[in-house]
Amino acid sequence: MAAKILIVEDNQENIDLLHFFLKPQGYELITVMDGEKALEMVAKDIPDIILLDIMLPKVDGFQVCERLKKDEKTKYIPIIMITALKDMKDKLKALEMGADDFITKPFENVELLARVKSLLRIKSYHDELEQKNIELEEKNKSLVWMDKFKEELTGLIVHDMKNPLFVIQGNLQMMLMNLDQSPSEALKKYTKRIERSSQQLLRMVVNLLDISRFEEGRIELQKDPLNLNEIITEIVHRVKEYPENLNKEILVDLDRQVGEMILDKSMIERVIENLISFATNNASEGGRVNLGTKFLNEKAVEFAVHDDGTQIPRKFQDKIFEKYSQAEIKNAGYRVERALGLTFCKMAIEAHKGTMQLDLDNPVGNRFVIELTSLT
Repeated sequence: MAAKILIVEDNQENIDLLHFFLKPQGYELITVMDGEKALEMVAKDIPDIILLDIMLPKVDGFQVCERLKKDEKTKYIPIIMITALKDMKDKLKALEMGADDFITKPFENVELLARVKSLLRIKSYHDELEQKNIELEEKNKSLVWMDKFKEELTGLIVHDMKNPLFVIQGNLQMMLMNLDQSPSEALKKYTKRIERSSQQLLRMVVNLLDISRFEEGRIELQKDPLNLNEIITEIVHRVKEYPENLNKEILVDLDRQVGEMILDKSMIERVIENLISFATNNASEGGRVNLGTKFLNEKAVEFAVHDDGTQIPRKFQDKIFEKYSQAEIKNAGYRVERALGLTFCKMAIEAHKGTMQLDLDNPVGNRFVIELTSLT
């Protein structure tokens, strides 16, 4: 892009001469004939350099230079003062007002071009440095933001992992208190709770490890034959037995046309369990969860989970799968799946070349929709 030069000169012959010298160099030339218009012009469109005559009508060159150099927006514009004055005092005054250089009339072509090119080069260095500073400042802001959300995210994950550990610890204590007695239903109950919490904790750890591998591009899918309907049925049967779900209704509608697919079995099982877990936890007391499959074609199937609980507000609906938004959403009072469960689900489905989304047109609760295609 051609450098933009503002010429502030009230003598047409001098203007013509400057155009004659500068135009062949490819510069974009703008001319005004008094100091007042020069200030107006700079306010509208900042030039790369200004050739400024000292003796001007309305506002002289000294005043123009001083005003521009005192303004934060314009103080770095190089200004070459053009003068017919020979007195050293006038030259010193021009420098005191902030002028970067000056040239005396009548001026020579070579001298003028050398001074213009030199100051334009310095200006380009300054502009480049300024841009680097802006980029560094933005990066610094981004790092501060990331540190803040990493801290919140770490706190969220640690909190999520504490819950199953507390259950394990509490039930172990209850079992120790009953060791002297014969095996009973109570011990079986404690054992089941420990087993469930251990599985939850393991699922969280594996999900977090997989998220890290997804982000680093190190994930490798294991191709396993599986029947999605059977997996869903098994998980629903297990989830229904959880004490907190006894008063909640889980309705299942499985399309019989859905057959065997080639997918990563372990990963898909965790995706389905995460989504059902989110739905049942979010469902209202005595409420309902609807889930099911839909046959799309020989290789593709849709899986949807719908709860009747608190709906995630629209302002968060595009963030629900983002890792660093989980703490923000939870702090706002809305449920998110433990240990980045929804983030893992989205990444896992996309790794299968599928899609996962939150139904934005759903009027009640939250409805997650997944479309899966069998791997080849």
